[in-house]
Amino acid sequence: RHRGMRKLCNIRLVIFDLDGTLIDSAEDIALHVGRVYRELKGKDVSTDEVKKNIGDGARSLLANFFQGQELEEALERFLHYYISEPVIYTKPYEGVMETLEGLKERRILLAVATNKPHAITLEVLKRLNMLHYFDEVLGADLSPEKKPSPLPLLEIAKRLEVPPELGLMVGDSENDILAGKRAGMLTAHARWGYKTPQSPPDYHLDHPKDLLRLMRLF
Repeated sequence: RHRGMRKLCNIRLVIFDLDGTLIDSAEDIALHVGRVYRELKGKDVSTDEVKKNIGDGARSLLANFFQGQELEEALERFLHYYISEPVIYTKPYEGVMETLEGLKERRILLAVATNKPHAITLEVLKRLNMLHYFDEVLGADLSPEKKPSPLPLLEIAKRLEVPPELGLMVGDSENDILAGKRAGMLTAHARWGYKTPQSPPDYHLDHPKDLLRLMRLF
């Protein structure tokens, strides 16, 4: 634990997950899944049911509700609706903007690695006026493998010319913590998100600003 803390002062790159870490997007995702579910199944699906399946990407999310050819149809409709209206209820978590601001002031490089499609990710970040904070953004379809694979994180580190061991992965799910560990980075769990990881992270964050506190201490 202490060794990890000492290493935190050397961090040059912080990679964030998007949904459930930087932004609360569950309601919009559930809205679009619900829309497709009603069209194809003729009934409703609960927001909670959708929420607990967020984090593995659109196809995996929809595979909880549709199979076979119906899944392909659902995916196409979902992506169409989502890119048309990516931000209805979605907003950054309280304290996220100040945290990004604070990290930027410290000249820490910032990135997003998400299992969300890249085009939707950019659209969401633009509309929430967050895109300018990030030096790199990597959506799921731009990498040969998605989290929990370390590849997206290693690709970001390579593009920004930062050794992986000087990186910190911040996320709310098992995918994020595993990807970070496999990439040789430190990991922090965003406790305000949608999921609880099985793998133990190096740090637990109760609030986005905890990140600034941790990094200021050392």
